Amino acid sequence: MKAALLIRPGELRVGDAPEPVPGPGDVRIAVEGVGLCGSDLSVFSGKWTAPSYPWIQGHEAFGTVEDVGEGVAKGRIGEVVVVEPNVPCLACPECTTGLTSSCRRRQSVGMNRPGALAEKLVVPSAHAWPIARLPARDLVCVEPLAVVETALRRLGEVPKNVVVIGVGSQGLLMSLSLVSRKAVVYAHDLSSERLALAETLGARRLSADPANDVDLVVDTVGSPSSVELALRHLRIGGTLLFLGLEATPFEISAQTIVRRQLVIRGSLTYDHPHDFGVTVDRVQSGTIAPGQVITDEFSLDEAAEAFAGARITAGKTWIRVGRSAA
Repeated sequence: MKAALLIRPGELRVGDAPEPVPGPGDVRIAVEGVGLCGSDLSVFSGKWTAPSYPWIQGHEAFGTVEDVGEGVAKGRIGEVVVVEPNVPCLACPECTTGLTSSCRRRQSVGMNRPGALAEKLVVPSAHAWPIARLPARDLVCVEPLAVVETALRRLGEVPKNVVVIGVGSQGLLMSLSLVSRKAVVYAHDLSSERLALAETLGARRLSADPANDVDLVVDTVGSPSSVELALRHLRIGGTLLFLGLEATPFEISAQTIVRRQLVIRGSLTYDHPHDFGVTVDRVQSGTIAPGQVITDEFSLDEAAEAFAGARITAGKTWIRVGRSAA
């Protein structure tokens, strides 16, 4: 089969790879499209070391089930599906308490198990979610939207006023999801192009003058400067939600947290199976159309070009692999 192969960090070539065979409980998917995100760029650059080289990346995928393994109903063949790429063990303490997102033995498509930037992909059948044949741009955004939807689920009630710091693809999806819930969203980013795109989704540009009256700040960056900005806008009793995985430490004192009675929490991916299913339902029902954040499209043969431009593009990039429609 044809696949985009990471030969070494920074070098991607399209070539042949062995076709995967579905084992018991698996389905094999004819991949049609794959979205790119920051995790993929980390593997591509070598910041996250691939298990071996050449390596197949990609995890935000959709396609059609073309074969099934032992124990899976043949009736699944032909289904259009989106891939839930994080596969928990379901046996560790985190999994048994419902936090499968923090599974100690988690397998992740494109990270530590073969990825989706190939003509064929094998995943457990429970991680291939049937969905209507919606526009490809919406289907490749279901997985990153699940991250956003889960973060809001964990918060509980969504407040009326929200600041989103960092409107890369994750921040754009967060802005879109909040607007769909009737929140007033103020966006901040160093890129004027990204801010302009956020405005088309219903967000407003954040004023430079801090008002200290925002109920929720969503930080998709997690850097010292973004945290400083968040605290300037957050009201007393407000919530600071982190989605960014920046490793640089930042300073905030216990006194600041206590005196301002702040709630600070992080949200990692989603918990299987509930969160992904809820997101599929929201997209399939037409409640939200996440493909609005897509700005760049490439073919599988153009995968190297797609990766080269994904970090600087205003919106999200996706790669056509198979028969996917526009």
